[in-house]
Amino acid sequence: MKNYLMTFLILSVLFGAAGIIQAEEPFVRISTVEKSFKLGTFSFWEDGTSSSVLTVKVESNCLHGPVVASISSLKRAGSVSITPDRVMVKTETTGGYVSMATPVAISETTNGSHDIKMNFKIKTNITDRAGRYSGVLAFTVMPPS
Repeated sequence: MKNYLMTFLILSVLFGAAGIIQAEEPFVRISTVEKSFKLGTFSFWEDGTSSSVLTVKVESNCLHGPVVASISSLKRAGSVSITPDRVMVKTETTGGYVSMATPVAISETTNGSHDIKMNFKIKTNITDRAGRYSGVLAFTVMPPS
């Protein structure tokens, strides 16, 4: 009798879970572990490459298109800014550093959750001062193709 009862309870739980999974709406959530990102120290004589990696976490229960990243100008007090065309990003999808002057696909069409590792490179010049810069890094999930 115990074996029958245990089997029945397990099947009830499995059937109940199947009903919940079917009723769940498709979703995609994007977040980063870091709330700010240190770009590192750069030289005026060469392009600076950040030693830090920004990890983008994509949580999803469905097929979704590429994740596209765009960035605003990085601003510092005193109206000094670094424009998006001087910010480069590299992921597994880009194959190398590409300019963020226009939005960049940082992942491909994918089913389910995954992480995206982003490396940055900044083109500096003599007018760029050391210090804290702020800007907005935005992510958009495109429909699958």
